[in-house]
Amino acid sequence: MSEAAPSSAAGHDAIEGGCLCGRLRFRFSGPIDNPHYCSCRMCQTSTGAPIVAWGDVKLDGFAWTGPGGEPAWFRSSKRTRRGHCASCGGGAVCLDDGADFICISLASLDDPNLSTPIGQSFAASSPKWLKLSRTKPKGAGHG
Repeated sequence: MSEAAPSSAAGHDAIEGGCLCGRLRFRFSGPIDNPHYCSCRMCQTSTGAPIVAWGDVKLDGFAWTGPGGEPAWFRSSKRTRRGHCASCGGGAVCLDDGADFICISLASLDDPNLSTPIGQSFAASSPKWLKLSRTKPKGAGHG
């Protein structure tokens, strides 16, 4: 994204999140910067989803707190690693070499409503059938 998005979740002391099985957990304080959707092919193929909601969190004040410790890391490009749970495979973070922030999946937060994406990167990579809306899905879904 070319312009910085405003921070969100600034009024919260500690924000927590993690993976599906709970072994990979994290906690941080401070704002969530640059909340955005990404539909690049790396995000799509690493998650199996057409789009991922991300936000940036300062590494200062970020900690891994779950019994699984740090995630298993996969180098997805020359400068980026993606972290996922070694037990359930749930992806939660991306980390660029030398960055002072970590990019967290907003859906991995215990309260994913703390931040709202305001932009989209790699929109041209979105599947043509993807339409972002707030309509209620039919059926009970999966769980």
